[in-house]
Amino acid sequence: MSIRANPTAIGVFMIGAVLLTVTGVATLASRAWFGDRHTFISFFQESVNGLERGAPVKFQGVPVGTVSELLIQIHQVDKTFLVPVEYEIDVTRLTTELGEFLHLDEDEVLQQQIADGLRAQLQMESIVTGLLYIELTYRPDAARPERVSRPTAHPEIPTVPSLLAAFGTEAGSLVADVLQILFRVNEMLEEVDMVEINTAVVASAQAVERLVGSEELQAAINQVPEMAAQLNRTLGEAEVLMDRLEAAIDPLQTGMEGTMQEASATLEAAREAIEETRGLMTTDSGVGYGLEQMLASLQEAAEALRVLAISLERDPDMLIRGASPPRR
Repeated sequence: MSIRANPTAIGVFMIGAVLLTVTGVATLASRAWFGDRHTFISFFQESVNGLERGAPVKFQGVPVGTVSELLIQIHQVDKTFLVPVEYEIDVTRLTTELGEFLHLDEDEVLQQQIADGLRAQLQMESIVTGLLYIELTYRPDAARPERVSRPTAHPEIPTVPSLLAAFGTEAGSLVADVLQILFRVNEMLEEVDMVEINTAVVASAQAVERLVGSEELQAAINQVPEMAAQLNRTLGEAEVLMDRLEAAIDPLQTGMEGTMQEASATLEAAREAIEETRGLMTTDSGVGYGLEQMLASLQEAAEALRVLAISLERDPDMLIRGASPPRR
């Protein structure tokens, strides 16, 4: 037994589907329906390959509209062309720093913005796809637009060449300069004797190969580790010898200093004794003469000790190898 479909349920389902469809379309197209969109036009003097209907229009990188129409105008005399591009802009997305709307649809406001440098320029959306979009930006260095009397149905925003167009205007001279440089390099290469250079390079490579493979060089390289080890041993022995020499000289120098101090004290005591007995003894007496000889000997001994101390300080090795032979 079959069950009849409920007409009420089917009607409710259809009404719900229609409502969802209308809501989705209204949501997606809300900007186009409820935004304050105005159409502007710009005339490009370059190829717009990659710019399509629906391409975005951006103001300083912020999407504010879309391209609606692309046309072509060809001058019948000089065969130059212009590409009029119409695009819609939601002017409610443009505000001042005070939050007020920038009404580009008003001619006075638009002319003031153009005088401040407002220009339209083609930009590349993606290098991979090659798609273009229109960028609205302020160019303070832009030249004053020429007043051309041409009938337009929409307000016109002047254009500036894109980067690709600017490069294209200079490409001819740049390529010519590059070709001239390449021709000059080719002439210079033809003047070079490549056979002689190749012969010299081959001879140099063979000489280096013979030097590297020579038995003398291999023998010298093999002796390098042994020479390095011997040098390390010699340096170690020299360090041990210097330590021993310092250990032997330090006590001797200390003893010499003590002896010199004692000799100085003895001389000082003898000088005091002489001063005290100067009036009692003279050199004419035997005691005075003997005392004078003793003092002279002590003075010579002190001088010899002083000379020895100075010599040891200047040349500590003389205790090991002896005094240098006198010069002839």
